[in-house]
Amino acid sequence: MKKILALGAFIVLALSAVFIGTASASNGGTYTPPQCGGTMIVNVTYTLTNDADSGVAGNAWANDTVKRHLQVFDLGDGTFCAVINDTGSFVTSAGPSPANTGMVSPGISGVLNGGYSTNNFDGTLVTDPVYATHGNLGSFNLGCDPSFNCPGAHPSFLSYVSTSDWTQPAWGWTYHTAQNGDWVNSSGSNSGDITG
Repeated sequence: MKKILALGAFIVLALSAVFIGTASASNGGTYTPPQCGGTMIVNVTYTLTNDADSGVAGNAWANDTVKRHLQVFDLGDGTFCAVINDTGSFVTSAGPSPANTGMVSPGISGVLNGGYSTNNFDGTLVTDPVYATHGNLGSFNLGCDPSFNCPGAHPSFLSYVSTSDWTQPAWGWTYHTAQNGDWVNSSGSNSGDITG
């Protein structure tokens, strides 16, 4: 249940994904979403701060800082897809562990990576996007609270392509700590936990 992402000015990137089983929890894992093909029309990075991360018990078990790499591809004939790669860090909050097998103390830090890629979807290019189409867009504070209300606006692929035709078949993230365990959270299954 990685992030329960808010719907606000933009749908907060809960897109389709394919979790590739190359994640290795012992070293923080690796994840590379498949590429879409076509012509790249958006290639941006930005940082998301104060991003509440949900565990299987429904609690905000950590606060994430995520560096996101977003690419959007034009496949022709009004069809698009997007690829998202996340890397970053997290700090735990007190409460049930992410996999809900025990408890986790506040202040445990670790690293994360993961991502997803959308299905091929029909859409229309936004003619005057708010955000640049290439380069670093800076930092965006999501301001999430423990109930996953995240009022902070930030870029998404919907900032560049207008559509309601995308789906989310799969996604995946890996979380790694130095001494408190590792957790793989994906749409297919979860494994491990972070406790202590």
